Amino acid sequence: MSGAVRVLVFDLDGTLVPTMEDYADKAATLMHAAFATPVDEARQAYWATSGLPFERQLRQLYPGHDTDPVAEAFESWKDGYLSGIALPADVAALLSGWRTAGFHVAISSNNLECYVDRLARDWPVDCALGYRAASADDAGFGKGEPHFTALESRFALPRSQFLFTGDSPNDARIAAAAGVPFRALLTPAFTVEDFESAVAGTAIIENLADLDSVLAPQAALG
Repeated sequence: MSGAVRVLVFDLDGTLVPTMEDYADKAATLMHAAFATPVDEARQAYWATSGLPFERQLRQLYPGHDTDPVAEAFESWKDGYLSGIALPADVAALLSGWRTAGFHVAISSNNLECYVDRLARDWPVDCALGYRAASADDAGFGKGEPHFTALESRFALPRSQFLFTGDSPNDARIAAAAGVPFRALLTPAFTVEDFESAVAGTAIIENLADLDSVLAPQAALG
């Protein structure tokens, strides 16, 4: 990784908060009810396309079908589910420590903007970006080029000084396409081989604290 890291960008679900298993269970249940997909198969399909907004996952998995009611049911359930989600104390301590050391901390998520805004309102982050679907009056906004461009403007720093951390191969692909340095957080959902297949040479960490080995020499830059 070239250049000093100044901005730490984190995926939200599965990276900062342990929500993905519950998402996969609910999504699989809804997909089974709507499309008669076996639950185990639906769950695997959810994981294979994770990292995308759920409405786009469904369109990719069920082309030609009306998937909007399923997406709406999922988001309606998520509204209540996320009201009980808190940032784990150890993660909050890490984020606070990195900010104290002089790094900017941002969230880039394909969870809906309204949920990201609500969750991160009191978290130790400088900026939290979520997903907004395209409409007749709006080009849309999501993880990848739109978010990274917004963060460059927000912090007046080039993306070469970002470090993006996420838990899915899709996060690795997004970072590679945008030219943003990346670390893959290893979880039970994906293997090292999954990340290697997505983007050869992806650097792996086993927990967020492992980022200290990259960041500690740069903290003094302020």
